[in-house]
Amino acid sequence: MKHKVPTPAIIAATTHAALAIVAYCYSLHGWTQDGARAAARFTARFSFPIFVLAWSASALARLWPGGWVRLCCVVVAIGLSFAAAHFVHLGALLTALFVFGVEAKPTTVVGGGLGYVFIAAMAITSNDASVRFLGPQRWKLLHAAGGYAIAVIFAVSYAGRIAIDPPLASQRSAFSGLALRSGSRLG
Repeated sequence: MKHKVPTPAIIAATTHAALAIVAYCYSLHGWTQDGARAAARFTARFSFPIFVLAWSASALARLWPGGWVRLCCVVVAIGLSFAAAHFVHLGALLTALFVFGVEAKPTTVVGGGLGYVFIAAMAITSNDASVRFLGPQRWKLLHAAGGYAIAVIFAVSYAGRIAIDPPLASQRSAFSGLALRSGSRLG
C-alpha cells in the first residue's frame, strides 16, 4: 500500500522550515538590519532548490521514468511549497526594506515584483478548476511563462553574485540553467 503525504502537510512543513530559518537568522543577529538581510538571503537559498525541483519535475520524469513519476504526482505540492517558502522570503525582504531601511535597486524591485506576480498567479491557478476556467493552453502558457520568468530572475540574481561568492553563485546559476533547459526542452 502506497502512502501519499497530503499537499497541505507538504506546504505546511515547507512554510514552517522557512519560518524557522527566519527565526534562526534573527536569533543569531538579533532584530537588526543584519538579521533581516540574513533572513532574506537564507530564505531565498532555501526556496531556490524547491523551485528547481518543481520546474524540472515533469521534464525529469520523461527522462528518468520510475521514481520521478511519483515526484510528478506531488509536483503541485512542490510548486505550492515553493510559493509558500518564497512568500516567507518576501516577508523577510519587506522587513529589511521597510523596517530596517535596506535600499533596493529599482530594477530589483520591478523584476522581483514581476516574479511575485507570477508566483501568486501560478499558485492561485494550481487546481483543476483553474485549468478548466483558463483552458489548458492558457493555463500552460501562464505556468510556462511564470516558470521561465522565475528561473531568469534566479539566474540573474545569482550570476550577479559570482564576484562576491563564486562557489554559491556558480552552483545556483547552474541550477537555474538546468531549470531553464529542462523546462524549454521538455516542459
